[in-house]
Amino acid sequence: MKRTPSTGATLTLLGSLSLPACGDDVSATTETDTEGTSTGSPTDSSTSLTSTDDGPGTTDTGLDTSGDGPTTAGSESTGQLPPPEPADFVVTIENVSDQGLMFSPLSPGVWVNHEANADTLFQSGVADDDEGLASLAEDGDPTALAAAVAGHNGVDQVGVFDTPVGGDPGPLLPGDMYEFTFTAEPGTRLGLATMVMGSNDLFIASGPAGVSLFAGGGQVMGERDITDVLRVWDAGTEANQAPGQGPWQAVHGGSPDLGPAEIDQAVHMHATSTRAMPLGPDIAEVIVDQDMKNPALFHVSITNVSGTRGTMVTPLSSLVWATHDDTVSLFASGGAASPELRALAEDGDAMPMDTLLTGLAGVDENGMIPGPIMPGDTVEFSITPDFMLPRLSVATMVVESNDAFLAAGPEGIAMFDEGNALNTDNEMTEAFRANLTPWDAGTEANEVPGAGANQVLRQAAPDTGPEEVDDPTVHRYSDVTNDLAGPSLGGFLEVSVVELAGVYTVTLTNTSGATAFPGVFTPTLWAVHDDTVALFEPGMLASPSLELLAEEGDPTMLLGDVMGMAGVALAGVVDTPLTMGMPVVGPLMPGESYEFIVTPDAVNRFLSFIGMVVPSNDTFGAMDPAGVALLDAMGMPRLAADIEADIAASLVAWDAGTEGNQAGAAGADMAPVGMLGEGPGNGLGEVRQADEDEIWSVPEPRGLIRVIVAPVQ
Repeated sequence: MKRTPSTGATLTLLGSLSLPACGDDVSATTETDTEGTSTGSPTDSSTSLTSTDDGPGTTDTGLDTSGDGPTTAGSESTGQLPPPEPADFVVTIENVSDQGLMFSPLSPGVWVNHEANADTLFQSGVADDDEGLASLAEDGDPTALAAAVAGHNGVDQVGVFDTPVGGDPGPLLPGDMYEFTFTAEPGTRLGLATMVMGSNDLFIASGPAGVSLFAGGGQVMGERDITDVLRVWDAGTEANQAPGQGPWQAVHGGSPDLGPAEIDQAVHMHATSTRAMPLGPDIAEVIVDQDMKNPALFHVSITNVSGTRGTMVTPLSSLVWATHDDTVSLFASGGAASPELRALAEDGDAMPMDTLLTGLAGVDENGMIPGPIMPGDTVEFSITPDFMLPRLSVATMVVESNDAFLAAGPEGIAMFDEGNALNTDNEMTEAFRANLTPWDAGTEANEVPGAGANQVLRQAAPDTGPEEVDDPTVHRYSDVTNDLAGPSLGGFLEVSVVELAGVYTVTLTNTSGATAFPGVFTPTLWAVHDDTVALFEPGMLASPSLELLAEEGDPTMLLGDVMGMAGVALAGVVDTPLTMGMPVVGPLMPGESYEFIVTPDAVNRFLSFIGMVVPSNDTFGAMDPAGVALLDAMGMPRLAADIEADIAASLVAWDAGTEGNQAGAAGADMAPVGMLGEGPGNGLGEVRQADEDEIWSVPEPRGLIRVIVAPVQ
């Protein structure tokens, strides 16, 4: 779908709506690096833990293709190269995440100088072996890993970098640098690793084989930017949450080793943020193309890719764009939202901002494209860059939200470099890919994306949601709330019990309509049983019948399993909400109730029930697997109020562990849209590249870190 950009007053109001990683230096024979520039003086802020005298390692015959290394074998040199000698190197590590879409501190890290075939920091595809990788990847603590690696074969030196240049020991904040120096024997290599603290267990590291320091003949390689030979790795030790948003992540103060375990297909309590939102590349793709006939003209296309990326499916609103100088910004990070931004971010109305930009000093060209931009749609506009007005901004609402919008930062992206040379269309495209990210206008309290009653597709009228109180400023979207946490499924379900002559009437009422996560509770399996029965086993693989219930809301197979259990006296499925009219079989909508009647006895005195929370990937509501007692140990009826209190305290959200959780309530593979078995996996429990994780995308290393290695002259 192509649309012509609009600069006039025509507007369709939204209210009328019916990463591959770069090459890894893993070979001891070839390597390609990108030339870079070192900054700062060679200040050593590392702690060397060990230095052994094992002699030179295997000679590295890698060819330096960066253009800054010494002459290698096969070059024009005709003289005999001098014998190789040890060399000093300085390594500079800079946190550049403030320039990209994922703002995150980096942790203190570990560096290793090792021989070519040494056993170093980790092995790809192999589970963590309790040598300290989990401590680094989950909690940013490199000390245990450094101590363990020091004893590995082929390791010459190990150190820890933990002190930013000019600062005190601690994490590396965006814009700051670590530096360390070391002396290496010819033929040895460099390995390093640091945690991405806005994650659960992601770390940036060289490949297991490390990075070359010497070229052919043992000659010292020149100064190089090695960022592109680094990778983002997943330690596989903690379940992933949305980057920068998970409550168990180190950046939010999560206690060491307390995040949910990443165990493939194991049942565990639901702990993922229900308000998570994916990064920009999983919502929209921006491509800039230079016109073939008119080099001064550039075409910008924006495609809503949310329908194919899987983590969150959402329309985008009317879109506003502008080319401008440095005095103009669409919003101010950390400041209050303007009325124009509020109209866009809450209600998808881009007209006020477009009107404001039209004729504004410092604005060259601007326009508005009417929405909605549905998943799969592409819209276009054209610009003629002017070096006097060198920046390009776009903004559009994430419709399945309260006040989230996509933008490439307040200042937009640069169309010219510092020398006023026009950037290429590929460079502009890359700038959008690295910087387009969801922002929170801070004007309306967040609800679960895709489910909130005050979100634009479901609100009664524009600007009707409650005001944001926690952070009423414009900021990167980072809501970590889990609305299903706590008793009674976080207020999702209320249970009442009435006892009469030993017969119990149990009523389940969907109370989610009064919460930030209005949803559906599916037909529910119930059972009366003795103290030997558990409907599921936390930490164990989910059975096929539990998977069917947790992913599709179908309890029939599980009912068959339960009725075959020894110790189960009665079991059934309740699937007809109480209504004033003709009963209709179906799920429990907000405000509706299920009712069933049970008669326990002195042996079979426990009650259990289980049903799916919709929308979700594989979340179900249930009490403790052993159930709640209706009769006391003597077989006497308990007070209904006590039973209700026990049920409320025990009734929580569980994750079947069979399908990876997607964003909020708008994931492409969530019931009722997704099909059984089509969702993303839930982790492998082993070290792997983060781009293999289908749940949350993360930037490539260049969007988080810059690492320069240089010989000390």
